[in-house]
Amino acid sequence: MDSQETTDPIARLRVELLRDLPGDIKRVRNAYRRAAQQAALLRDAKDFNTHQAACKAALGHLDGLIKLLRWAAEGAQTDTAENGNEGSDGPSVDQLIAEARQKMNGGELRHYALPMKTVV
Repeated sequence: MDSQETTDPIARLRVELLRDLPGDIKRVRNAYRRAAQQAALLRDAKDFNTHQAACKAALGHLDGLIKLLRWAAEGAQTDTAENGNEGSDGPSVDQLIAEARQKMNGGELRHYALPMKTVV
């Protein structure tokens, strides 16, 4: 029997997510940062509320990507521990997890609070 990593579609998906998600998360974080900074330029309450809703949606997207990365990392660690897979073609799952963690730690996620305006 071949290694489960190459035959199990969930294991393959986890490996792909571990490879791709850190870069995706960084791009989404940077896009959110740019959008949040634009709030200072908004003077109209309606525009600000629309902008704030878009920022909240972006944070939800970012949260979902981080949860997906955690799922992939936890499952990949379990798969590796259960099967002893080292994967001869390409990096091992453990290497991908370590790389994902390094990328996440290198770009610390920050929460940018948007100022609240009171509409009278």
